[in-house]
Amino acid sequence: MAPAPGPAPVSQVDYKGCFSKVYAFGGSYTDTGNAYLMGGFQSFIGSTALSSDFFSRFNIGSPGSLMWKSNPESFQTQIDWFHKFVAEKECMGKDEAACKAELENVLFWIGEIGGDDYSRLSGSSAATKQVTEQAVGHVYDLLKAMLDKGAKYVVVHGLPPSGCFPLHLTFCPLTDRDQNGCSKSANSVIMAHNELLQKKLEEIRNTYKDCMIIYVDYYRAYQTILTNLQKYQFQEPFKACCGSGKGPFHFDLHSLCGSIGTSTCKDSSQHISWDGLHLTETMHQHLADLFFNQSYCKPSFA
Repeated sequence: MAPAPGPAPVSQVDYKGCFSKVYAFGGSYTDTGNAYLMGGFQSFIGSTALSSDFFSRFNIGSPGSLMWKSNPESFQTQIDWFHKFVAEKECMGKDEAACKAELENVLFWIGEIGGDDYSRLSGSSAATKQVTEQAVGHVYDLLKAMLDKGAKYVVVHGLPPSGCFPLHLTFCPLTDRDQNGCSKSANSVIMAHNELLQKKLEEIRNTYKDCMIIYVDYYRAYQTILTNLQKYQFQEPFKACCGSGKGPFHFDLHSLCGSIGTSTCKDSSQHISWDGLHLTETMHQHLADLFFNQSYCKPSFA
């Protein structure tokens, strides 16, 4: 089987008609350095959809755990930053109509929202359905706020199958595995989230008919690669490249990538997972190709 083609070199990309500006929201998959600005470069997970009060109520996220901060910043913080930036920079001195016209030519990218919440809530007493409804509700509110401000072009990520990540595989029993070797229970939560998210996006499309709202089918794209490892030239579908531990996943919750005693694989391009939760650059490249060129967006990104 021929290997999957990689993305086109930068020199061959035609930038005519491209957006000149992108507003990007999301967790650690969209991180642009805010974790450092918020008090430490120990961030393994960037932010959550649910508020810090929610996690405090269920006593979730203790110091020294996977989460770098016991009470995380929620996406409301990002929304507040956005409104502040628009008022003080983007639309300074402009009336409402001129401000909306400015934002009509911007791409809004809403990265995966909710994945960090489900990782934190694993094994807690919080009701999963309630969490899903709240998490998707926050995406809905964020999207509506962007559209009301004047956004016309928006990309919204679905969640990847986190049950295939070393983080979840390390702790789930062997009886909790699907046909691909992933955590069946963890992925069922993600599928429910994505299904509800797509329903909500359809509601918004019917209300804002002159806007282009694209859903990125992260789950299906990831599974396409996972079930075609030879085509994409991956040797390690579940083992982290950077980490520690003697288990099959090279992952230790108490000794994360970058800690003393951890090690890095020789060739990260053979691994899907970088550190147990985040993906390697090669995996991101293949996913991007599927998103932009292989119709894994609804509607097509083209």
